[in-house]
Amino acid sequence: MPRRLAPLLLALPLLALAACAAATTAPTTPPQPPPATATPDPGQSHWSGQEEVVNAARVVDEAAPLRWPEAYAGVAVDPPARVLLVQRIPTPGLDAAVRAMVPAVTVRFTDARYSKVVLDEWVADISADFDYWQRRGVQLRNVGAEPGQYVEVGTDDPQRDAGKIQAHYPHMTLRMVQGVIAVPATAADAVTQPGRR
Repeated sequence: MPRRLAPLLLALPLLALAACAAATTAPTTPPQPPPATATPDPGQSHWSGQEEVVNAARVVDEAAPLRWPEAYAGVAVDPPARVLLVQRIPTPGLDAAVRAMVPAVTVRFTDARYSKVVLDEWVADISADFDYWQRRGVQLRNVGAEPGQYVEVGTDDPQRDAGKIQAHYPHMTLRMVQGVIAVPATAADAVTQPGRR
């Protein structure tokens, strides 16, 4: 028995040396970079192509109100889809001209009822009447436009106030909502409550 084990014990180190030699002479693959992390770099856009879409939105939002003041209603972006969304009152030539302004991005159009100019004027008119309404027992809290569609007016009691306000502005399309008092955020709020915007 001991004579049979001795050659086997000598063969094991020789096999190990042969395996090491084979491993060192086998071709090796170059080192791979670490895998990308799921968290984006704070200096980079989260979505591929986001900057292109945002820049396209700036271009359109600067040029379109000047070229089509009666038709242009607003612009929004859909970064994950890399799409620029343009609201406009359908006007011959507008869609093709907007696409030509920003050929590197996909542009989708939606129909608007009112131009940005019209809605901005309505918002300004109602905002100028805050004191008028307060003297009549109506507390306006906020006024803003839903691009291309209507002016949203917030009051303490929208059901009670809707009839009076709509009668005063019969030419406007209004949507009455429960108003909120806007409270500006402070730097301390941003530090202590990072999830709130």
